[in-house]
Amino acid sequence: MAAEAFVTGFLANVSSEILKKLGAFATHELGLMLGFKGELRKLKNIVEMILAVLEDAEVRQAKENAVRLWLQRLKQAVYDAEDVLDVVAYEALRRKMGRRFKNKVHKFVWLPIRLAFRLEMANKLQGIIRKLDDIAKQKNDFDLKGGQSSAYKASLNRDTSRLLNDDEVVGREVEKSKIVKMLLDDSVVNRGENFSVISIVGFGGLGKTTLAQSVYNHNEVSRCFHLTEWVCVANDRSSDKTLLTELFRNVCKSQPELSNPSQMQESLVKELQDKKFFLVLDDVWDSSQWDDNIRVILKYGAQGSKVIVTTRLEQVAREMRTSHLIRLEELSEASSWALFEKHAFGKDGPKKTCNLQVIGSEIVAKCHGVPLAVKFVGSLLYSKETFEEWKTISENLNVVGGNVRDVLMLSYHHLPSPLKQCFQYCAIFPKDARMLKSFLIHQWMAHGFIPSLDDLEMEQVGNDFFKSLCWSSFFQDMEVNENGDIISCKMHDLVHDLAQSIMQKECLFASSRADVMRNIINVGETRHLGVILDNDISINFPEDLYQAKKLRTLFAYRCMRATAWMNALMKFKFIRVLRLEGIEDVPSSICKLILLRYLYIESYSLTSLPQSISQLYYLETLSIKGCPKLEELPDDMSKLTNLRHLYIAKSTKILKKFGRLHNLRSISPILFLGEEEDGRGIGELECLNNLCGDLRIHNMERVRDVSHVRKAKLMEKGKVYELEMVWNEGAESVVEGKKTDYSEVVEALEVPPNLIKLRVNGFPGVKLPLTKWLANGSLSYLVEIKLQKCRNLEEIPPIWHIQPSLETLEISWMDKVKVLGGKCTSTRALAAPRLKHLTLRHMRVLEEWVENSKTTPNSFPFLEKLCVENCEKLSLILTSSFPPLKEIYIFWIGGLDMMCSSANNDPRRHHLPSLTSLHVGHVHEFTSLPKGFLQSSSSEHLQSVSIKFCNKFQGFVDVEGPELPLLFSSNLKKIEVCYCPNLESINVRGLTSLQTLQITAYSGLESSILGLQSLRSLKNLTLDGVPLSSGEDAICSKSLKKLQIINCSNFQGFTQRELQLLTSLEELEISSCSSLTSLELNSMFSLTKLTIRECKGIKSFPFSLEDLQCIPSLRWLLIGGFSEELDHLPFLPLEDSNIPWCSSLRFRNLGMGQDHVTASPPATPYRSKKSTYMEF
Repeated sequence: MAAEAFVTGFLANVSSEILKKLGAFATHELGLMLGFKGELRKLKNIVEMILAVLEDAEVRQAKENAVRLWLQRLKQAVYDAEDVLDVVAYEALRRKMGRRFKNKVHKFVWLPIRLAFRLEMANKLQGIIRKLDDIAKQKNDFDLKGGQSSAYKASLNRDTSRLLNDDEVVGREVEKSKIVKMLLDDSVVNRGENFSVISIVGFGGLGKTTLAQSVYNHNEVSRCFHLTEWVCVANDRSSDKTLLTELFRNVCKSQPELSNPSQMQESLVKELQDKKFFLVLDDVWDSSQWDDNIRVILKYGAQGSKVIVTTRLEQVAREMRTSHLIRLEELSEASSWALFEKHAFGKDGPKKTCNLQVIGSEIVAKCHGVPLAVKFVGSLLYSKETFEEWKTISENLNVVGGNVRDVLMLSYHHLPSPLKQCFQYCAIFPKDARMLKSFLIHQWMAHGFIPSLDDLEMEQVGNDFFKSLCWSSFFQDMEVNENGDIISCKMHDLVHDLAQSIMQKECLFASSRADVMRNIINVGETRHLGVILDNDISINFPEDLYQAKKLRTLFAYRCMRATAWMNALMKFKFIRVLRLEGIEDVPSSICKLILLRYLYIESYSLTSLPQSISQLYYLETLSIKGCPKLEELPDDMSKLTNLRHLYIAKSTKILKKFGRLHNLRSISPILFLGEEEDGRGIGELECLNNLCGDLRIHNMERVRDVSHVRKAKLMEKGKVYELEMVWNEGAESVVEGKKTDYSEVVEALEVPPNLIKLRVNGFPGVKLPLTKWLANGSLSYLVEIKLQKCRNLEEIPPIWHIQPSLETLEISWMDKVKVLGGKCTSTRALAAPRLKHLTLRHMRVLEEWVENSKTTPNSFPFLEKLCVENCEKLSLILTSSFPPLKEIYIFWIGGLDMMCSSANNDPRRHHLPSLTSLHVGHVHEFTSLPKGFLQSSSSEHLQSVSIKFCNKFQGFVDVEGPELPLLFSSNLKKIEVCYCPNLESINVRGLTSLQTLQITAYSGLESSILGLQSLRSLKNLTLDGVPLSSGEDAICSKSLKKLQIINCSNFQGFTQRELQLLTSLEELEISSCSSLTSLELNSMFSLTKLTIRECKGIKSFPFSLEDLQCIPSLRWLLIGGFSEELDHLPFLPLEDSNIPWCSSLRFRNLGMGQDHVTASPPATPYRSKKSTYMEF
């Protein structure tokens, strides 16, 4: 019964839209002229009668087969009616355009075309009326009751802002921790291989993919691998997906050549060789290619590579030689309830009353611990507030044996009718496809799924629909942009199965002729078709597909050799949505697709579009941004007055007279201006007042006339929220003997009133009218301003004084600005009441920042992030002006004074209590952090301190006072002090949370680092040029994972106590330590990587064979640069050895033993004067 659920949802919406069209045509001149008026009125009456009983029919169809069959007949008839009415509407639009753009040829052939059209349409209308009249009479046989559907209202009553993070794992913490631990352990590998396979097994809906996503996105995991890729191989019969093709597609970032698997293997080897990779193979059903095609590729990766497999079949996991099998069980009762709570209750949701908790517990129990079921039913109940509604859901809920289909169908039934249409349409996409929100909404609009409301744009309604489907868990794995807006999503494979089961015959996705032939019986009812044009299906168009005469959607992928297809598809005259990828040429016959509303073309070889494309008067969305060789658009495209969204490549000129496109909502990604005389100037924006969102205008240097700027009327673009204006550097300011005064031109420009973000780049004038734009609070919503490369500007007004709503300000590459800021004429108490992020970069002559002085208190009371770079003449003072600062980045400035004035002169309290990160580099006059800075009780949030290339920096102490012990900065996790030649001492005692310490001090440091022994959380330690006295037990951290000792001339080796404590060490590097003569490793059982080089004091092999044999996990050895007296190496039982830099070397007794790499020594001793890597 899945397919029948769709019928009424479709009919209610389409019937309502038909009524609107009929109401318009009944009084339209076209109806009178063609004699349709009577037929249209009769059709309107029939549709009204049918629409009145649809709600009752929807309820009864589940139990009454006769009603279900009646609805199916009605559905097909309504489809046909909509097609005919849209053709009639196109004719009306064509006549209107013909009058607007007079054409003698059209006048000459007008009469016979009109007569033929009248006859054809009259016959079709009469046939539809007879069919619908017959269907309407049958409704009386079922005693259907009247009652108007309220689907549209219901669809907009739901909260769409409550979206949950998909990779928040509930109830899988143990499994997640176990997998992460294995991923981080290089010793976890399959026997005889350098990678391991971890399989997550369980039936559909248990959360295998969610668990894998959570691990894949883990910060510590991603840092440990050179290459990470997510590969989905879903069980899609109408797809060419295999393990090999999808691995190639994701790793090599190109389309696979199905006819040449060996070439794909070679390319994959090149990408993976010697790289430590982490691959997730999601939803694997077939392991037949594993041994022959995949495993032989993966073995070329570096030691410690990992593969996670998710599959429903344990047999598949075993055939893929899984080393660790994770069997997912159902969630516990407590975990199920926790997941349910997240989705069912919350802000604006039902109150957690006792009654709802009781019935909620019953509902959760019926989900039997299946996370997908719990999530869906929780999302469904979020919109239900009464106990009775929850009870009804409970009574209809049934999850048996892990089958969540009933739960999904129940949630689907509760969707408003427009959302049902939007969801089921997504069956046209392949499984695991990432659906771009904007393009998906445009396709919904093209099919008429989005109702037109007087007070809302269709795009706004579509966005609400999209978020509602996310909210209802039909969409998941959302991707967001920097503003937090969702830009794409996916569907769970079981949800995709639901959409396909609902669409059934109406949707077909084929990648071979066999797919077409398998569905050929139903192809006459197919409305949405997706094809991958490869091999046999690409050469000739299958004639059987001509039966799909009523096709509305066609996705054609890889059309490179599909000329026959391009000619054939023009016969499908009811197509609304067309996507072509790889097409080499667009035929002029495309104008026959008169109902086309959405056209997407992606091609690297396409160089032009036919002029006939300008006859697609219905076209709403045109995307050609994937056509980099397309330089110009047809001149007549300005006739496409219904066009709402235009996506063009950066290399494509904007069309001439684009100002005629009055319905245009967006030009993306960039509007490249041309000359005004060519119809491509800024003046063409005059009537485009429907533009919304982001408007990026480039080539502003072509705007030379004040009248053209005024004509653009940017101040009337009330829906534009982000404006970017870019002038190309080096553009000529003198044209035809006349010099352009860009300051005067921009002075005449009035920016849109509702701007949120403003970006100005490359402005060549000497004065930018910022004060004028921001005066009188006219831009009350503006929160971000970025000024870049305005190299002739001599002054910038104190923007933070003028614009109280400002939160982000970035000023960079200003060559002539010497003074920043100034007097504030405002009566506001706070200079910058909301500014959170301030960036100053590459201002080489900036000498003074007025607000940054010892006498200017509390100028930036909410500033959280300060970045000042490459301002060599500016001296910065961090005073009490910056109390909420969290992040400080200061590089290449003249000086830095961190004044720590505090109440009662208490050194343990200072004015930066919220600071989390401090990064200072190349500030030569910077001498020290203030006394007590790190141990201040106000530094409890501080996590990272980095001081690099500061010549006068002496340590964490002021010049006069002694260094205090560090007792309070318990959250500090990272300290870096590098290349500071005057560094005298370092005390890290008490930093119990410190995980990373890097000290690079080639000269100046007189003593070893104090307090190293107290760092119980330390994981990474780098000591470069640090004095290490023999026998002082300096490095005694049990938690240490990585240790680098470089240029420590007095380091002679580890003490016995150090050896006993360094049992967790995984990576050890000792370089350029001239006092080292030998090295003991006998307690370093976890060591996987060992590097010893340029230690000239070593005259014999630096460790014993017994040492190496006690380190079974060692996988990488790099040694060399010892005394020339060392001339040979003994047998090394390692899987991978690299032996460089030895001036004299010969091999002996290499590669013996079953588990070791086999190699034969050279017949003669190998000698090299250069640094050389040898692998064996």
